[in-house]
This record gives sequence, structure tokens and C-alpha cells, in this order.
Amino acid sequence: MTFSLDPLIPKKAIKVSFIDTDGKKVDNISVEQAQQVAKLNTSQKFLFQNGDGVQQELSIDEVNNLQPENLLPTAPACPTGPQPCGPPLVQFFGGGGYGAAANAIVSPISSSVIAFDIVNPGKNYKIPPFAEIVDFCGKGSGSRVSVNMKKSVSGVGSTSGLEIDSIVVDSSGDGYLPAPDGSLGGNERVWKEADEGYVLTSNGEYYVVPFNTEPILNDGDNYFPPTTPKKPQTVYPVLLEIGGIKIENPGFGYKPGDKIIINPDNGAVLEPVINDIGEIQSVKIVNPGLGFEDLPEIKTDSPTGFNAQIIPILKVVPLDEVVTDIPPTATIISVVDCVGKIPPKVNFDIVPR
Repeated sequence: MTFSLDPLIPKKAIKVSFIDTDGKKVDNISVEQAQQVAKLNTSQKFLFQNGDGVQQELSIDEVNNLQPENLLPTAPACPTGPQPCGPPLVQFFGGGGYGAAANAIVSPISSSVIAFDIVNPGKNYKIPPFAEIVDFCGKGSGSRVSVNMKKSVSGVGSTSGLEIDSIVVDSSGDGYLPAPDGSLGGNERVWKEADEGYVLTSNGEYYVVPFNTEPILNDGDNYFPPTTPKKPQTVYPVLLEIGGIKIENPGFGYKPGDKIIINPDNGAVLEPVINDIGEIQSVKIVNPGLGFEDLPEIKTDSPTGFNAQIIPILKVVPLDEVVTDIPPTATIISVVDCVGKIPPKVNFDIVPR
């Protein structure tokens, strides 16, 4: 016999929110109240958080179709067994908005986080949200990032809020995986390396079987041999160019004619903009370069200037948007889609480098 909670949840328990014309969020309105709002603005969108904690943007027709069962979780319980280790995830929190999502891009050279593909810039942020790089297996560490915002282009009016413009890698860290490697883990530690097997016992316990060791099995035990890493099915290729610059420290003593050195430059050319007191006020991107596989080192060439710190912000360029010939020195990087940018069945035959 299956017991359902649906009959015990009243329809009036369904609540939604919306962003009014002043850019303010109005929370916890009923379906009936949403209908009144929609009469005044037939294109009004509403926000609803389902039982899985996912916030959705709905039309009034979709709000009318909500049922008590939508307030119940549908996702399976949190996994208790070991999980495949792979690229880090990006988690956004705070800022007063919702919906931001991005895929982290890991350098195939340094195993550090070097860029992000912003799949969804989010909506209606009031201040920049915090972004955290999460590696469930703890292989990578040390990455710190910050978020640049811009006025939303998808909201209503100039006061509709902010969305993510770019994500700055303030510290790239190291040890991150660009793709699953066959190891298993969780809770920020590696539980089993790719060349090790493991046993799930009849009473639900796990233990690791070391490399080249035969397992001792009892009745009801299941043995899982060493894991052969499989190429993820949701992988897409990109090129990276310099899309922005963060002036971490403007330095002092700089003069017109001073230069910026990029190593490697991949064709990029940058020019410093120096203010009246000898600081690097900004940097002009003359040529963004193409095909970076790691964060380039940026230094100044000046006989009088000191201490400027300049951080490049790498930007994703999809291959189908490249308008020039791809240089032979450019690196195509495969990005593992962790946030659903492409359908699960899509697979690009690009080998990560």
C-alpha cells in the first residue's frame, strides 16, 4: 500500500512570488492573488520553488496548473554511497536574486580553475552574489573567485536588477579534475582511486579492494572492479580569449608609453590606461588573443612603475562563433557540462587536453 501526502496538503499552501515594476520582489502570494496581478499585466512572470528546492519562472497559466504534489520532493534521497569524482561545481548564494549557473573550466595543464562558462546569468540580483568552487572529492583546492555584475537585459525597466557579467579567478588553486578520472569519493575526500575496486556487503557497508588484490566475498556481497573512466556524455568544446581585466592593484609611478607583457600571449595585445597620478586606471584590450589553455601571466614593462597587479578574465568563445581561422597554437578545451547547458544525449567528439 502506498501512502500519499497529496490529499493532506491544501491548494492554498501553494505560494508564488513576482518582481513588480519597481524591481521589488513580492513574496508569498496565493494563486488567486497571482491571478489578480496577471489581469493587470498579462505577461507577468511568477517565481515558484518546488519541493526539490528548485526555483522556477512560470506564466500565470502554469501557476494555475500547480498542484499540492508540486510542493513535495521528487528527487531521490541524497546519495550515501561513493560518487564519481570529476570537475568542480560552481555554487552561487546571496545577492537577493536567483537562477545563476555556470560551468567551471579547468586547465588541462595546471589542473587549476581558469575560467567559467556562464550558462545562466541569473535575474534580479541587488548586489553581487558569492560564488564558491565546490570539489566533492577534495582533489582540488585553493580556488577563489568573485563576481562582476551588469544591469539585467531580460528584466522589466532599468530597475529590474542585476545579472552576472563575468566571474573573476582571484586564485586559481590546483589539483582539480577537468573530467572524471574513475575515482570515487564524497565529503571532500577521495574514497577509491580508479585502479581500486570495492565491495558492497550484504549489510550495506562498503570497503575498498586495493590494486591487484582479490576480494574476499561473503554471501550477498557485491564486488565492483576498478573503474574505467568513461568520457562524459555532456561535453562541449570551447576556445578561451581575454574577455576582461581586473585591476587588483593600480601600482604607482607609471607613465605613458609603458607596456604590458602577456606570457603566453596567444596573439593578445593589452595597453595600460594611466591616470594623472601614475596608476594603471584600466587596461584596453587591443586584441583578446585566442586559445588559452591556462591563465596567462601579466606583467608591466616600465622603468619607473611598480606593484601593479593585473588579473585576466578569460571568456568562452564557442567554436561556431569563431570568425577567424583558429591558430595552430590555440588549444580547444573540452568543458564538462555540470549544469545542463546541453541535452544529455549530445556528445562532441573532442578529446580533453
